[in-house]
Order: sequence, then C-alpha cells, then structure tokens
Amino acid sequence: MPRRSTGQSLVEMALIAPLLFALLFAIVDLGYYIWGYSTLFSAARAGAEVASNLPPYPSRLALRGAGDPRWMDDPCVARILEVTDDPTGSFPVEASQVTISYPTGSTNPRRLGGTIEVQIDYTIEPLTPLVSFINTTLGNQGIMTIRATAQRTIESLGNNPTYENGIACTEP
Repeated sequence: MPRRSTGQSLVEMALIAPLLFALLFAIVDLGYYIWGYSTLFSAARAGAEVASNLPPYPSRLALRGAGDPRWMDDPCVARILEVTDDPTGSFPVEASQVTISYPTGSTNPRRLGGTIEVQIDYTIEPLTPLVSFINTTLGNQGIMTIRATAQRTIESLGNNPTYENGIACTEP
C-alpha cells in the first residue's frame, strides 16, 4: 500500500513562495522605475520645447547658480518650470530639481539656432519594501537617481506682443 504524503504541496509552496514574491515585487518596482523615467523624460522634453520658444537670458540663469531666488521671477523661467511639473502628481518636480542651460560655449548662447537644455534630477523610492530590504546591503535602499535631459534648438527669442517691450523674458 502506497504511503500518503500529506503536506508535501504545502512544504513545496513554502519553499517557492518567497522566490515568487521576490520576483513579483522586483517586476512591480522595475515597472515603477521605468514609468518614473518616462514621465520625467517627457517633462524634460516639454520644458525644452517651451524653452526653445522662450529662452531665458543667461544672466537670469546665472542667478540660480548664485543661489538667488530671483531667477524664477522671469516669465520665461516660470513657464518652463510650470510645464516640467508632473500634472498627475505622481512625480512632482520642484524648481530646485530643474536646470536650464545653454550647452554651447559661444559668447552669445541665446540666439536663434542655438541650443538650450533642460535637465531634471530626481530620486525615485521603491514601491515595495522588499527592494529596500534587499538593497540595504548595497547602501541605497533601492532609491534610483534619474537624470532626464532634453535639448532643443532655439526657434524664437521670446517675442510676445502682449508684453510691454514685446519680449516675454526679462533680464535681472
């Protein structure tokens, strides 16, 4: 008469379940990281698109490097910062995470045909506790740092007839 093996399936499930849950949580977090990168890159692209039509003056951008909050007083900078923020609220972008620059080394970077760059530096924390637990030994607790950068060619110098002098951007 064959021997009954009660509980064999339960033991096998107990051995396999942690691996299955670890794989499931890893897939969820990887999808979240990819969604975050995609959202932030789209925000950087939108910011670069606006910046190509409303390029701020380099002197205004230099204020940010000096830690002067007046760099955000410019209507052009304010509009760029507005479009880089995530409207869904899933990945809110703050002004301190956005860098607007002219990557070319010319003496007059704010010119038609020049290049303007919008960069967003953002950190994404994992959704599941498993990734944080596993990565504790690595030191970053699953936190991923994303740098999304987009460049565009300057198409307009911020001309806007509704402004007093016809130009939307202001110098400090």
